[in-house]
Amino acid sequence: MGARRWLILVVVAATALTLLVSVASVVQFAYRSPSLHVAVETAAALISLLAAQLMYGRFRRSLDRRDLLLTAALVLFAGANLLFSAVPAAANMGIGTFDTWAPALSRVLAAALFAAGAFAAPRPIRRPGPASARMLGLCAVALGVIAAGTALAGDALPLAIDPGLSPEAASRPRIVGAPSLLALQLVVMALFAAAAIAFAVQAERTGDPLTLWFAIGATLAAFARLNYFLFPSLYSEFFYVGDVLRLGFFVALLIGGVLEIRVAQRELERAAVFDERRRLAREIHDGMAQDLVFIVQQASALEPEDGDREAVADIVTAARRALDESRGAIAALVRPTDEPLAQALARVAEETAGRWGASVESQMVDGFELSPPTREALLRIVGEAVANAARHGQAQRIRVELAQRPQLHVRIVDDGVGFDVTSVEELRGRHGIMGMRERAEQLGGRLHVNSRPGEGTEITVVLP
Repeated sequence: MGARRWLILVVVAATALTLLVSVASVVQFAYRSPSLHVAVETAAALISLLAAQLMYGRFRRSLDRRDLLLTAALVLFAGANLLFSAVPAAANMGIGTFDTWAPALSRVLAAALFAAGAFAAPRPIRRPGPASARMLGLCAVALGVIAAGTALAGDALPLAIDPGLSPEAASRPRIVGAPSLLALQLVVMALFAAAAIAFAVQAERTGDPLTLWFAIGATLAAFARLNYFLFPSLYSEFFYVGDVLRLGFFVALLIGGVLEIRVAQRELERAAVFDERRRLAREIHDGMAQDLVFIVQQASALEPEDGDREAVADIVTAARRALDESRGAIAALVRPTDEPLAQALARVAEETAGRWGASVESQMVDGFELSPPTREALLRIVGEAVANAARHGQAQRIRVELAQRPQLHVRIVDDGVGFDVTSVEELRGRHGIMGMRERAEQLGGRLHVNSRPGEGTEITVVLP
């Protein structure tokens, strides 16, 4: 299901819950439970800290300023939940101006950074260490300024609601309290709603699971603020619908964080595999490939007797073929493991043809996903076909096509000298076609060769 459908589903569910409990008053849902508030604030603080750490790890990999802004937002959420809500509630300090205004102002700033991270254009940060230290330092300063300011203001700041409200009155929506706090709820609601839309658009475009869950969480947070506007239970001892939706925001962050851990693990695995492949490529290049170059050069420089010319020619041909294989192996090892199939086929064809002075035209359809063994075998087939066309067929132009009709078709067409397909096994240097056919059949596919002397060659690979 796409990100937009997920967002619509969450909006419908949150709207139904709000109407059912807050507006229609079908169900009375209001519990005076200070301990439950402590548990919720503590859980929110811990989840925010975990999500901030994971987002910072993502920033260290991407160096994108958007990830740094989101890290700062999550740090502010964690600070507001832990220092300004969980600790005062656990200390049983009662409902006062400090634990009303300090978390309110902190969450406005955090929501603004959260929305900024959703809308910011991707831009790398060249000095991530100083930038992250400066951003986190500003977060700490902001929390300190808010704490000091609200503490000094003291009773000059208004309370959110009447702390002596009864459970019956608390179960009905009441737009009461300080107008400034009610206005803050609407501002934060608008910030979260905008962030939800921006994250949903990003998730639809990139398929990033963390961005999708940020969109879901931001949607729940926006509806939580709507419920806090209808009844500001966030600044009371009552546990209400807004608290459930707000907790859902942090649960969505937790789910997104778990998925981000899995993505990071896969990236580390791919990086380790890629490093090992590059090490093997260096070993082949510096060892076997250099020896093969020496063999080709020395064998080509020999002046054998008439009876030995054929044997020396066979040695040169075999050495050159082995050299091409080693170069192909080196190219395969240094290729990115997550490179799209169409891009990988085009690059293999261009690299192979370039060694023989031929040009390649690629016509590829994107979107194919193959298993690693199938993908590697197909790349080897294309590399062999292009090499044969340029080396033996003396082709100057080669076209490589990737299509689906409905099976996957790869077609290699050249303007070379062509050959007699019926006698292919008897021709010197043409045994590579048998290897390509065997590779295709091992994948459950077929390989077709169409060629005539003087009319070029067409090779088609069909995979199920």
